[in-house]
Amino acid sequence: MALVVGISGNLVAPEFTAGRLDGIGIYTLALERELKALGHGVRRVGAPKMIRSRLVAPTSTAERFLLPQPLSVAMSHLPGGRGSVSRSVERVIDIYHATDYMAPRMAQVPVVATLFDAITLRRPEWANRRLRGMKNMLMLAAARAADRVIAISNAGAEEVVEHFGVRPEKVRVVPLGVDAGRFLAGRSETTRSTIARLGLREGYFLFVGTLQPRKNLEGLLAAYATLPEHVRRDRQLVIAGRLGWDADPLRDELLRQRAENRCVWLDYAAASDLPALYAHARALVLPSLAEGFGLPVIEALAAGIPVIASDLPALRETGGAFATYVRAGDTAALAEAMRAVHDLVESPDSVAPRREHARGFSWRTCANRTVEVYRELV
Repeated sequence: MALVVGISGNLVAPEFTAGRLDGIGIYTLALERELKALGHGVRRVGAPKMIRSRLVAPTSTAERFLLPQPLSVAMSHLPGGRGSVSRSVERVIDIYHATDYMAPRMAQVPVVATLFDAITLRRPEWANRRLRGMKNMLMLAAARAADRVIAISNAGAEEVVEHFGVRPEKVRVVPLGVDAGRFLAGRSETTRSTIARLGLREGYFLFVGTLQPRKNLEGLLAAYATLPEHVRRDRQLVIAGRLGWDADPLRDELLRQRAENRCVWLDYAAASDLPALYAHARALVLPSLAEGFGLPVIEALAAGIPVIASDLPALRETGGAFATYVRAGDTAALAEAMRAVHDLVESPDSVAPRREHARGFSWRTCANRTVEVYRELV
């Protein structure tokens, strides 16, 4: 039986994203697309215009959680909230899926909430000081309101249970996915023209992600600076990511290094450019101090390139045996891994296993497993 799913639309609304999606937005749109492909109905639900008009179009990831004060004002206008204008929505959906932490209790349909990590509770120093309280309130409310909670990794599930107080039997693990076909084509005249347009040379070290403290960009810059001159001459350091919270010092350093031709900072990388960025990279380098899943890892493996990542439980789940892991925060170990990848003469046989591993993380698989969660409740 086909289901009609109400799904959060706040973080994919053009007036709220300024046309730039982060991981939550990518997940929401991919899930929406795959649910439709599987024959289910999808109704995008968001805060009404009267509330969304008071949200600030974000220039950073942190600003996605700017809400009217008090919080109850915003929550009351979401499905099922006090004074809700959306009872008619409840009558035409079978289940509501909150992909953006806004999961109020609903009277007529069950609620599923995806909680991506508990970093703002576990390591509050890595979250925006002004907004982390609001974000924590939203996530804790979602954990309480949801009939099922989806975690995106086993490591994330443990955090949800520990930090949100969710009963283990209420949690389901559904990993994120990747559009593997986008990255399979490899190098072509089209991708070469893309990297030429971006001012890149073949075989660079690549970082993809929002620039914020837990991504440890300072450690990456420091590791790169210690590489031998001939390695840095051969391998550009390419940073593809927009500014997040508390990134002003990093921005100044990136601008200085970019002016000195010591790194290339692309700010926001358009989705259409990502296949080319991965295809022509020597390796993806993700030196994060905390991650809930690590979507760039699986994208890089889908493109068949080597991955250097921090030795975090979630990243080990994502990369499996197909990445090189270094202790989080160990700058010397990170530099050594980058030098080893530079010197490595790869066999063509190493590409296919990486891509095969990535195929296990398709968005279709993610959607199918999500529907299994829905059917537990409907």
